[in-house]
Amino acid sequence: MTDRIRAVLVSVGALVIGAALLAVVLMNTDLSQVRGYLSQVGIGIVLMIAVYSLAFVLDSWAWLMTLRSLPLRVVWIFRFWMVRMVGEAVNNATPLAGMGGEPVKAAILNRAYSIGYGDGFASIVLARTTFVIGLVPFLLIGFALLLFEPGLSEGFKWAAGVGLVGLSAGIAAFFAIQRLRLTSRTGGWFAGILSRPGLRNIFEKVGEFEDRLVDFYRHSPGRFMMTVMLSFINWALGAVEVWIAFYLLGSPVTFAEAWIIEALVQLVRVGAFFVPLALGTQEGAFTVTVGALTGNPALGVAVAVLRRFRELVVLSAGLMMGPLIFGRSAMKPNPREPS
Repeated sequence: MTDRIRAVLVSVGALVIGAALLAVVLMNTDLSQVRGYLSQVGIGIVLMIAVYSLAFVLDSWAWLMTLRSLPLRVVWIFRFWMVRMVGEAVNNATPLAGMGGEPVKAAILNRAYSIGYGDGFASIVLARTTFVIGLVPFLLIGFALLLFEPGLSEGFKWAAGVGLVGLSAGIAAFFAIQRLRLTSRTGGWFAGILSRPGLRNIFEKVGEFEDRLVDFYRHSPGRFMMTVMLSFINWALGAVEVWIAFYLLGSPVTFAEAWIIEALVQLVRVGAFFVPLALGTQEGAFTVTVGALTGNPALGVAVAVLRRFRELVVLSAGLMMGPLIFGRSAMKPNPREPS
């Protein structure tokens, strides 16, 4: 069994688990009440779609900043926005734990804009890293707000705190592995002990890739901080979305409550990153969190449905955009291309 088939099977298994969790959530929810909430939304859903699209623009800007050879111009932000739309659409359409679209992004950058695969993949890793680093301050603010929320139990707050510490430690480790080149160093050390020159060559290639990341962190601190700040704003827009969703459903909450809800949902989503589409995990997080805050879990399911709808609209546009703008050949990676 090849590694690719094994990865697909693991992702499919995670998808089945997510689907089972979703079924449990729906079976324990008053769906007629959910339909009642959703019937109030109307054209207002356009606001959520607009905020979600703006988040894509900010993320594309942050991604562009990781490629120092390109000018920081609006036209390039737009180009990266188009590439990201396509890549994220593929990410959400394939059972590969949100990674299926990354080779597509690198392929489009290479075919459409002559950006080498080495630089392209390095920029994708850098963008992912700064994106999750930007999540940490967002979660910290959410946890601080959570502590002053009288409607939540101490056990709920402790669980959120433990999750925050664990996730923050994982993100710090992810960054440290890159910054200290631990993968190539450790791998090269083991290859030397085992006297495997072929394995050593592989880790030398890994080291060359890590050098691209370290060079960005070391020589572009201003860009690094800017990408983290843009990522933080991106996460904060999620709280804006939640606030709008509750307003559209006829049950408005304060912005602080919306921030708490979004922080806890993202804590669960990122912690369960291996579940494709965050299926079941997102709905479960909304149900538990909104139920704890408002005493009405059906309202949480209604918010989750709105989230899924705006995601479906925007990412469907991305799937259609790819072949139309870039052509089918540009969406297929070609490993023979020079990096």
